[in-house]
Order: sequence, then C-alpha cells, then structure tokens
Amino acid sequence: MMQLHIRDAVIDYDIVHRPVKYARLEFKDGMLRVIVPKGYGNAAGFIEQNTDWIYNKHLHLQRIIALAGEKRLERRRADPHFYSLVESIVQRLQSELEVEVRDLTFRKMKRKWASCSSHKKLVFNRHMRYLPHNLIEYIVYHELLHLIEFRHNKKFWNLVEARYPQRQKYDLELAAYWHLIKKAFY
Repeated sequence: MMQLHIRDAVIDYDIVHRPVKYARLEFKDGMLRVIVPKGYGNAAGFIEQNTDWIYNKHLHLQRIIALAGEKRLERRRADPHFYSLVESIVQRLQSELEVEVRDLTFRKMKRKWASCSSHKKLVFNRHMRYLPHNLIEYIVYHELLHLIEFRHNKKFWNLVEARYPQRQKYDLELAAYWHLIKKAFY
C-alpha cells in the first residue's frame, strides 16, 4: 500500500495490474485502487492526470462515512412487514404516476437498492428494510419513474426533482446507509 498526498488529504492506494484495456480508478472500502493494464508503465502519470477527481471523490466518501456515523439501521421491520410496506407504496405511487407494474420481487443485492426492467418488473433489495420510511418511498418513486423515462437523463432527473427538490440529500443519505449495510453484512 502506498500513500498519495493531495492538498490536505492523505489517500491510501494500491496499483493493480489486470488484463484490462484501459487504466481506471476506483475506491473500494475507502482505499483508492489504480487499475492498469498489464505492462502499463505510467501509473504515476495516470494518477497525476486525475488528482482533482481523486480528491473530490475522497472528500465525498469522507462525507458519506461521517454521515453514516450519525445513522442507525432500522432493526424493527420484519420481512413480511417490509414487503407489505413496499407493496402499498408501489400501489399508491403507480396510481399517482399512472404507470403499471407487472411484477414485484425482493432479493438481496450487493450493488444497488432496486432495479426496473423494460418488462415493467421491479426488484427491490431486501436490505431496504433497514432504511427509514422516507428513503424507501424515495427509492420506490425513483424506480417507478423508470416506467416513464427508462434512462437517467435530464428528463428523468427533472421528474425526480419535481417531487424531491433536494434529491442530492436523499442520495447522500442512501450512500451513508449503504456504507452501514456493507459494514454490517458484507
């Protein structure tokens, strides 16, 4: 492990050589990984080209970790209660948005809160049961909007912000809860 000093931040990082075509950066468990193709000789130059991104991402992750320290996972909600809660929110919001869901399922997912298919199937992460009600409703609303606008484009985000003008606050809270769930279960 090495350390990178950018402005006031000290960031731990590793250089990982993999059979990939292009160099990329990722943060995993708070540590920067510089993933480069095998035989890639200029990892330092690649890091130098991306110091602003690295610094901003590091600050964002520190905010998430700090916010996660203020949060607690809801432990009271059993699966049957959670399922009926989500189903009732879906029923109410699909009527409000004038959309129709064909199928609704629940499963544990390691990378996202929910998904929506072009076949109008919604899948919700069972870990959502640990979230406060307002965040569950936000996720359901987000997924139902995909039945109106499938992609995360300007139109989609305008629809989200019509109901949730401070959506960045919700997204930051969801990231903080995701951090807690990863610590608790993975």
